[in-house]
Amino acid sequence: MKKENNFNLYSTDEFNAFMEFVKSRGVQMRYSKGQSLNLEKAEVGFVLSGLLGIYYKGTGKFVDHAFYGMPAMEDEKIMSTQPFYCRTESDVIIAKIPIHKIFEISSPDQVYRGVVFSALIYSLIDKLANIYDVRHGGNGYKVVKELIELYLNEKHVTQGLANYILKRTNLSNSYVFKILAALKKNGYIEIRNARLTQILKPLPDKI
Repeated sequence: MKKENNFNLYSTDEFNAFMEFVKSRGVQMRYSKGQSLNLEKAEVGFVLSGLLGIYYKGTGKFVDHAFYGMPAMEDEKIMSTQPFYCRTESDVIIAKIPIHKIFEISSPDQVYRGVVFSALIYSLIDKLANIYDVRHGGNGYKVVKELIELYLNEKHVTQGLANYILKRTNLSNSYVFKILAALKKNGYIEIRNARLTQILKPLPDKI
């Protein structure tokens, strides 16, 4: 897992120091696939490892996997206004810590903790907003092209390319299969047993 964009609000050293603080002051919990995080009110969990999937509430469509250090909360008042929810998709390790501990300051050099935490929240919102705009922006082929490239770099893919795309978008089955068939026929991609094995040449901007 890589850390997400920090909007230039903190340095790599500050992020690493923050995560060490979370690991040392928080309670590390291991969750099995499908298990609820069961976070308490005013408690936040930071993803350390494993696959924590993010899904849209309305459609149940998959958005993305959590990035390293991503904060997760289950407070009803907070999450009732959010259009997504999280679900464990493998063994996941999360460090849980009360939010107030992050903002406790016993010395001036600890102010960065609140800045890092806030930036991680903004990173999450920005990430989800960008993904939503791309996948629901009306350009179906642009969405398919992006997901084909993501599929090839995804380490934990267990499904075929078409299902991977359909799970993440509102595109129809016929449209997705039509695009993939055209790309394969024109020598852009290689597919074996429904899985993308390689991109043979740069994908076109239009098809």
